[in-house]
Amino acid sequence: MAVIGVFTLLFTLQHLNAQPVVDAPWGAVEGTTNVTEDWTPYHAFLGIPYAVPPTGARRFKRPQPHPGFKHIFKAQTYGPPCIQILQLTGNNGVTGDEDCLTLNVFTPALLTETKNIPVIVWIHGGGFIVGDAFTFDPSLIVGAEQVIVVTIEYRLGPLGFLSTNDDVSKGNYGLWDQHLALEWVKKNIASFGGDINSITIMGESAGSASVAFQALYPGSKGLFQRTIMQSGSVSSAWAYTRNSLKYARELAHKVNCSPQNDTASMITCLRTIPAKTLTAASWPMGNEPVTASAEFYFVPTIDGEFVKDDPLVLINSPSFLEQVGLQNLDCMVSVVSNEGGLFSYLSQAVDKEFNSSISSSVQNKGFYINTFIPEILELYFGASSPDMTQAVAKVYLPPHSPAVDLQAVMNTLGDAGMVVPATLFARAHAKLTRHLKTGMKTYMYVFDHIPSFIPGHDKGMNHGEDLIYTFGLNKAYMAAMAKQFRNTTFVPDQSEKELSHTLMGLLTDFARYGDPNNAVRFGLNQTWPAFTEPGEHYLLLNTTMSVQSSPFRDRVKLWALKLPRLLHALQNQHHTTNPNLQIIG
Repeated sequence: MAVIGVFTLLFTLQHLNAQPVVDAPWGAVEGTTNVTEDWTPYHAFLGIPYAVPPTGARRFKRPQPHPGFKHIFKAQTYGPPCIQILQLTGNNGVTGDEDCLTLNVFTPALLTETKNIPVIVWIHGGGFIVGDAFTFDPSLIVGAEQVIVVTIEYRLGPLGFLSTNDDVSKGNYGLWDQHLALEWVKKNIASFGGDINSITIMGESAGSASVAFQALYPGSKGLFQRTIMQSGSVSSAWAYTRNSLKYARELAHKVNCSPQNDTASMITCLRTIPAKTLTAASWPMGNEPVTASAEFYFVPTIDGEFVKDDPLVLINSPSFLEQVGLQNLDCMVSVVSNEGGLFSYLSQAVDKEFNSSISSSVQNKGFYINTFIPEILELYFGASSPDMTQAVAKVYLPPHSPAVDLQAVMNTLGDAGMVVPATLFARAHAKLTRHLKTGMKTYMYVFDHIPSFIPGHDKGMNHGEDLIYTFGLNKAYMAAMAKQFRNTTFVPDQSEKELSHTLMGLLTDFARYGDPNNAVRFGLNQTWPAFTEPGEHYLLLNTTMSVQSSPFRDRVKLWALKLPRLLHALQNQHHTTNPNLQIIG
């Protein structure tokens, strides 16, 4: 180890001042050579514009490719984050820039002359309304696992997803941004040493849903070979909206662009509003605190092009999935054991904004049954009924319970938002690849670990906490997380470090080989089977690790089978022909 450390240090000292230059089809790019926390050198090429600025007349339109530069582009600082609200992060106001469509490429420095390095494209989360690329420093993954990582910025909130539900402004511009970034990677990453036939797209939460949306877009064929989805999918209750025109009109009213005019006039007016003013007015919409705690308004919508139909319909249509080529991808999905832990954070933000008491009133049995459950059903299915409400209450509430345990609320929200959509995507992929015998694999894991360094932690791992481990217990990210917990110092022990190393290993092994088993072989003492019927095996990831079957069996059965049947009965009862009310089990 000492000899290797000295060699690495000498390499670093010799090359730290020698800035790497890559001559790509886009143009020549000059980056920097840095070192990780453990002194492993890597190259970083930051703030590369992949699209022309989506400003002025280009607002509310698809992005256009950046032509590149004739001179050497100094890719040595991050670009700005896309404009976003700060209310949900505990602050007020808006941050970011409308001219924000950049990406960052991180490569192993010791492999400068090596070609065909596996590539991972990271899509950040944040509910499609907040988030940025530079929060996630992939240097430890790049250095330890010898892969290339690309992180991207994409438009958020109304600038990325406002839709008039017609040809004037179809929406989904943030998804088109991601797609253009993926095209840039496909065209240019070989110049950085990347393997264009080994590209994995990976994301968490809204980033995970984005990965699924990209996989289900027909134009994505050939852009990537594998997908990694952490805590989110296309059918997540918060990941798409059926009310895009309603929210567009409400926003227009807020900023004095008459919503009563035709949509073309409304969009013309909205293009004149300062981007930060527009974003500041985008949350919350209306006066429904329950909805605000579970729904983000400006998110993907059904446009008939990027998102062809209701995601629940798409994911349950084998012919559509075959048409878009899902069977030709390897797929890994994951959730954490307490996905609904996000509710505490969201409800506090909503209570502050509305001067309400959702965080406590939802534990009132009548409120939970008569208000909270129907709202979640409306978001997930687009409809609800008393029978459906009672079916949900029966699964999550103990019999004769006078009050609602907060964990029941968390599980209700977490299942509709993350657990069930992830499981349905895994099932759809596994069935398709088995039926068509393509040889592609589906893997699933559930991260069930309580971080030892977070004081007073709830049961299980909360939504988003897996990111701490995904990026190798990065000190900067840990410090940012600690700040949210009143400046508590996060000090991970050895078992935490080993768990993070295992996670990074299984993710990058999957990206490299389509099989994560090598990374867990010694800790697991058995093979991690692919996720497929009838066993639906998955890895329970913690410091002891084990293989389990049928994740969250009864709760998934409720949302994937029983509720759709009740919905189907409701459809027949009212003689409706709404295509969104199709059985999905």
